[in-house]
Amino acid sequence: MSWWGLMQPQKRQKVVIVGGGAGGLILANSLARREGFSVTLINDTPYHYYLPQLLQIAFRGDDSQLKRELVGLVKKNVDLLIDSVETVDLNNRTVLTRSGRSINYDIVVLAPGLSIDHTAIKGNDKLVSLYGDFHSTPDNAWRTFNVINSLKKGKLVIAVADPGHRCPPSPYEGALLADEALRARGVRGQVEITLAVPYPRAYPAETFNEVLEPILKERGINIETFFTVDTVDVDNRKMTSLEGGELSFDAAIVVPIHRGPKVKVVPEDLKTEDGFVKADKLTNRIGDFDDAFAIGDSSTSTTVRTGVTAHLEAKVVEKRLLGLSAQNTGRTNCPTEIGFEMGTFVISDFNHPSVKLPPKGVFFIMKRLFADTYWDVLKHPEFWDPIFDVYFEATSPEKLWKMFP
Repeated sequence: MSWWGLMQPQKRQKVVIVGGGAGGLILANSLARREGFSVTLINDTPYHYYLPQLLQIAFRGDDSQLKRELVGLVKKNVDLLIDSVETVDLNNRTVLTRSGRSINYDIVVLAPGLSIDHTAIKGNDKLVSLYGDFHSTPDNAWRTFNVINSLKKGKLVIAVADPGHRCPPSPYEGALLADEALRARGVRGQVEITLAVPYPRAYPAETFNEVLEPILKERGINIETFFTVDTVDVDNRKMTSLEGGELSFDAAIVVPIHRGPKVKVVPEDLKTEDGFVKADKLTNRIGDFDDAFAIGDSSTSTTVRTGVTAHLEAKVVEKRLLGLSAQNTGRTNCPTEIGFEMGTFVISDFNHPSVKLPPKGVFFIMKRLFADTYWDVLKHPEFWDPIFDVYFEATSPEKLWKMFP
């Protein structure tokens, strides 16, 4: 290369990130600090939503941490575009939006989240209009809050229809927080709570089930196993399962079917039948494309659909774009609130099952503190990265299994 060539600025790689959730936003702000990248972040709403807050709305009426404007969460050198992405053409390195924009890229990262399909279960769309849920929208979470705070007697059923739903512990948190709320109102003795799941035990991971199932039983919550919701009959207040079971209810919440993002990907065979983007579980790379990645809820690379998973995958993609050989470890770190200011964590990785971590008050405090720091984590990952590195090392499943065998 000539002296003149050495003096010229090197071309920056244009990175287009589709989706401003936890993974997309952390990756955008992380790469924006690097001289070698030009970052465009595309999101279909001007807001970022902290989805765990839906649970707090549903059972505590608290929406204080629900959303923030994206413009205040991105670094100044991130090109933020509010638009809906309709097609990502991997063959031609092009992103097409609903407004008619055609955006070329050097690297594309798909992080648009997933979509909820209430109509996938017959009758559930009518059910959710009456009783809400805590996995879809703030309005539906408020419906659940109103139901829990008006229920005086009868049967409350919380049923899992989709094992691949967001946040694996959330249905259990819902049942336990409903129990807490009904006790606070003095009506728990008149309300029967049933948790219906498609698994052979309360919680799918046997090791963590040893922690959670005794708590559910101690709190008087019925557990209906091998119950995969098939139909809901609101008029007659009953639901049936694929296994042939039937449950009656006076109020019911179904964790709905989750589908992949409503974004067309070309080639089309890079999405599953349910619409999730096919990506390698170690690298997040889409198919054989070296310039395309999928992270977070939208991707088949995701072990569990949580913000922490999306965060960790974003950091793997960042490192790989910097030429490092980073890979996903399958680490989970799901804070689980069990009511009455107690909590635990679902912690595992590819090589270790969920740790049998007993509930403690400090774990509840950690979950609430994280909600307070969440927004700063999104905007300033460079500050929080070393802190998380220390935390994840100190709480590795390998170490915790020695402490809690």
